[in-house]
Amino acid sequence: MGELAIPATLGEAIATEPSWLQLWVLVLVVINLAGILFIIGKDESGWKIRAEPIGILVSFFVAAAIMNWMYGEFGYVRLLGSAHLIAWLPVYVWIATRRSGIGLQSVFGKYIHTYLIVAGVSLIVDLIDVIRYLSGDGDLFNRWATIDYAAQLASEILV
Repeated sequence: MGELAIPATLGEAIATEPSWLQLWVLVLVVINLAGILFIIGKDESGWKIRAEPIGILVSFFVAAAIMNWMYGEFGYVRLLGSAHLIAWLPVYVWIATRRSGIGLQSVFGKYIHTYLIVAGVSLIVDLIDVIRYLSGDGDLFNRWATIDYAAQLASEILV
């Protein structure tokens, strides 16, 4: 059995992942890019530009740039999660502190709360990935290819 070629780009590496993981990446992309729909909003004082969706979009593109650079430097490793921690976490915390003022009544409020849930899950996974990388378990490429890895992962989760 021959050795698998390392994908040239991060997008190609993600395309080698199982469907459920590609779907998760798609959810992250959609929830972040949906911010564009909420940049301009209306409240009781009239139309205004909202800072939160701009922050979400900027942090999304900054994280993408960092991840692509890191992929070129380090390959497909768990350290890539640090891009989200660097770019998303400050915006996430800022928005989380403002959520009570945004509420849940409006579509914008529902979007912000959905963003906080989805991005929060991703940030937890990213933190775990970075810790695992620093502990010596860093390679992501082809990790789902063996049943042994799936069994190891399941045993870690259950323990």
